[in-house]
Amino acid sequence: MLTALNMDLEPVRLVLSNEVNRITVCEDRRRASGQLYTVIAVTQPAMRRDVARLASGGAFDGTADYVGSAAQGDALHLVFRYRAESLLASRESIYGVDFVHRRTMAASFLAACAEAQMPPDAALLLVRGRCVNLSQSGEVYFNYFLDFADYRADVTQSEFCRKAAAYVFDILCRDYARAAEGQIPNYPSELQAFYKKAQVGGFSSLGALLAAVRALPDKPRPPHRGWRRLWDSILALGAVLKKHSMAIFLALLVLVTIAYAAYQIAIRVSASSTAKANTTYAGMQMIGEVSLADENE
Repeated sequence: MLTALNMDLEPVRLVLSNEVNRITVCEDRRRASGQLYTVIAVTQPAMRRDVARLASGGAFDGTADYVGSAAQGDALHLVFRYRAESLLASRESIYGVDFVHRRTMAASFLAACAEAQMPPDAALLLVRGRCVNLSQSGEVYFNYFLDFADYRADVTQSEFCRKAAAYVFDILCRDYARAAEGQIPNYPSELQAFYKKAQVGGFSSLGALLAAVRALPDKPRPPHRGWRRLWDSILALGAVLKKHSMAIFLALLVLVTIAYAAYQIAIRVSASSTAKANTTYAGMQMIGEVSLADENE
């Protein structure tokens, strides 16, 4: 039992235990409120120092469910209010009936990440299936089952955004995954662009990620195959030609004018050369009354 923070917290369920920390769901024996708490007991000495640094630096203070930290025995304890588990991974197929609903879930996940207000090294621990839950109203929320065995102090905001973007992509692409056979070029073009931007670290903040998700269309269409793909290419080419028709016309007009001018110049140069080649100088035929012509002619 943990006696701290004006509570007597007794475990009622073990969530996770390893050489770094132990995560339990506890109840407060001092009160019969029915409220449960998630208690993370960090026991590894080196990790205790890192977690103490996070706690004292306010890493969890912006999180609405954070109660506080306390040291007891050989462990540093982080205490969060527990919320009923309703894992998104097991419920998204029920509530994600179409792409619009999946887009809403993805946006709600990103909003929950932003509301947690945790630094990237701690927030990265939230992007785990055991932490992410989905309410009946479609709201994403967290249970703070933070396993510090996976903690790294050098996580950057860019790395966290890449991880969050990958999690979001998995939510968005679920309906297309089987037909795409795991091949990115087989996904709708909007999802391809989202994936590629995430891979190169193109999202520098959760706000940028959220804006990209909200900008996705209601019904992204996967690329066609065979003759349908050829026809799509023809239509796309036609659309480009139509959009730039005036510029293309002027360019063709300039090219035709240049070609015609070059042709006329070539004709004139050729005619002049031919005239010179066909002219023979006969020389003088008479000096006075004496003919210089061949007498045999």
